[in-house]
Amino acid sequence: MIDNRLEYQRMYEVERKLWWYQVLHEKVLNQIRKHFSNSGSELSILDAACGTGGLLTFLKENGYCNLSGFDYSQYAIEFSNERNLSVSFGDLRKVEEFKSAQTFDVICCNDALYFLTDQEIIDALLAFKDRLNKNGLLIINIHSFEAFSGTHDLAVGSQRRFELKQFINFSHVAGLKIHYNTYWPFALSLPILAVRQWQKFQIGRKKINVEHVDSDVKYPGDAINGLLKGIVKAESALLRSAPFGSSLFMTLKATD
Repeated sequence: MIDNRLEYQRMYEVERKLWWYQVLHEKVLNQIRKHFSNSGSELSILDAACGTGGLLTFLKENGYCNLSGFDYSQYAIEFSNERNLSVSFGDLRKVEEFKSAQTFDVICCNDALYFLTDQEIIDALLAFKDRLNKNGLLIINIHSFEAFSGTHDLAVGSQRRFELKQFINFSHVAGLKIHYNTYWPFALSLPILAVRQWQKFQIGRKKINVEHVDSDVKYPGDAINGLLKGIVKAESALLRSAPFGSSLFMTLKATD
């Protein structure tokens, strides 16, 4: 996705209103408020591989002002800067080089680590841990279960999905502990799975050109978007942690 400007354009256009992004951003905000119940807007927050800046914008709207982000893609940086955000170049393989003198209370890294090898993921987690302040919080969302792979994965250049057991191992090696995790959206798993399996069937029949494939991240209209968001928010209220879904959401803290 780094060289796919069209996908960044699509993200920029929908991430403030599409149900999936809205729910993810609310999950991040809820975990920050829960962990730092007595802290206010002074928290320092880094969004690593921030994309077009939707999460940073959401956090800014909710009163946080000490915000920064980095991304490897110049397209992502340009879209983020259009939102007047403090975003510049950074590499998940060299986290230590971004604002090297600064540490953070919260580091978020959503849907980006799939570009890295296992060792590079461990190295990134080690670097995140070193950049966290005492009692700091690391928040990660990553797409999960190979069964959910489809045209979106091809469009963004993803060749792998993850399960919790892998991140338990990664975090252990990096000196981190997963304090909370859930797969989501559990309630929509079956329809998402059906769509993605149909996409793979169509790819197998060469009905979809994998060289010029588009992501399935599109705004479905206000009515359907509101319905899907309501379903997932109800799921979050009823289930603290779900066993299955197309994404894996985690919070981590240093073990020492």
